[in-house]
Amino acid sequence: MTDATLLAERAPRLQADARGTGPTRADGLTVRGLRKTLGGRDVVAGIDLEVARGELVSLLGPSGCGKTTTLRMVAGFLDADAGVVTMGGRDVTDLGPERRPSAMVFQNYALWPHMTVTQNVAFPLRTRRVPKQQTAERVAAALELVGLTHHAASKPTAISGGEQQRVALARAIVQEPDVLLLDEPLSNLDAKLRVSVRDEIRRIQQRLGITTVIVTHDQDEALSISDRIAVMHDGRIEQIAEPAELYARPATEFVASFIGSTSRVHGRFAVGVDARPGDSVLVRPEQVVLCDDSPLRATVARVLVRGHFAEVVLRADDDELRAYVGGPPPAVGSEVGVRLGDVLVHRDGVLVGSTR
Repeated sequence: MTDATLLAERAPRLQADARGTGPTRADGLTVRGLRKTLGGRDVVAGIDLEVARGELVSLLGPSGCGKTTTLRMVAGFLDADAGVVTMGGRDVTDLGPERRPSAMVFQNYALWPHMTVTQNVAFPLRTRRVPKQQTAERVAAALELVGLTHHAASKPTAISGGEQQRVALARAIVQEPDVLLLDEPLSNLDAKLRVSVRDEIRRIQQRLGITTVIVTHDQDEALSISDRIAVMHDGRIEQIAEPAELYARPATEFVASFIGSTSRVHGRFAVGVDARPGDSVLVRPEQVVLCDDSPLRATVARVLVRGHFAEVVLRADDDELRAYVGGPPPAVGSEVGVRLGDVLVHRDGVLVGSTR
């Protein structure tokens, strides 16, 4: 049995209980009425959030929406003006970060440059006076889990950015927390490395069964690794749902515009849509189909090559539509037929329909 397997087995509170019952919201993280006012503005405006034991939830939104402030209050690094935070059914609202059963991975990694990888990972256990033998075992298990055993004696400056991020992750999980909190953990990595490290984070999270909240502004990152996503806007949660549901049925116009790509349609392209004057009618690019036999015509304005497919920008009257095309795209300036599939109809910013 490997050290990493022992680490996973040493955290039975992160798994389903012995009776075989599944995880519940109360077993994980619960936030009620969390609020923070800064500079006279509600940066976090009384949000509610429940994360089940073993679940990974992303806080997703644009800069300034309150997601990092929320995470810092959950971690205890920032006092809340109002609200309650519970972990594993225990109220931790008034506890400092060192007394909460959580661990945080910071955006800048926060590694000690003069310490080795082993010493960095061991640091939180040393401050808690964990016995040396137990510390050594837990550090070895954490390094094996993140694939850094071969860098145990290296300094942070001698390893790559992705490896530094994995050191920070190992330092968090070695504490065996009930709740793992990650603040934009991939923002300092290049695009290709981000994909690799995000998949590694998800693998480790699922293996340990640890309740996790990750803050990100990258929708691809959130869609690919989350059990559920909470989309934040102006200090509030606009919608929380599984990735597929969030994409297919965005509850508000903001969510529809923030998650994925949409085009707004009017006039003859909206014929047959059950919508009222003033409603917002949106269509996803994969629902815009190019076909010769459609009476609806549009002109190809631009072709953006995305690798294995092309994004084709179409113009018709006052509408600009985007379509995803596999294979050779039509030429710029050519006229093509267009057929629309499912559309999203929002009234006063709220979803009222999603079919033609």
